[in-house]
Amino acid sequence: MLSRQPNQLTQRESNLPLNFNDMQAITFPSTYNNEAAHRQLKLMMRQGKQLSIRVEDEAWISSQGVTGLRYQLNESSWQWILNYLQTGEYEDFGVFPSEIPMFTFEDFQESKLRELVDSKCNIACIPFLRETQAFVKLRGLFRFGKLYFSIRKTDAFMDYLNENGL
Repeated sequence: MLSRQPNQLTQRESNLPLNFNDMQAITFPSTYNNEAAHRQLKLMMRQGKQLSIRVEDEAWISSQGVTGLRYQLNESSWQWILNYLQTGEYEDFGVFPSEIPMFTFEDFQESKLRELVDSKCNIACIPFLRETQAFVKLRGLFRFGKLYFSIRKTDAFMDYLNENGL
């Protein structure tokens, strides 16, 4: 039997010696570049484009010529987008897109939708087959775009929608 070091294979077993002591650390890809997405979104706003924003784990923004721009939301960026949708104002002073909080997004999404409903924004349910859908789909119409929400159906949330005529 051949005697060998525990961390190396012999020449007969492999053409390349394996030395586990010289392994490199695994490098993970950098985080998403939300700053670049913010600049692209601001450019679309400057051009006065109608935005179509699908609110899911992040915001997925589309307009004429741009489809599926991923934008991670925080409280200030949400207010900035909402202000643009309502007024067309695109100034982003005080918005820091790289400061992404760790939160449960469904809670954020539902709370923002409730704020819009309570402030009497134009929100409507998108029809669905009640027995087959686990999510309620809602649409908000604004002067400079649309918001689309998909929120998990719960009895409490459905009661809230019914109370508000949605």
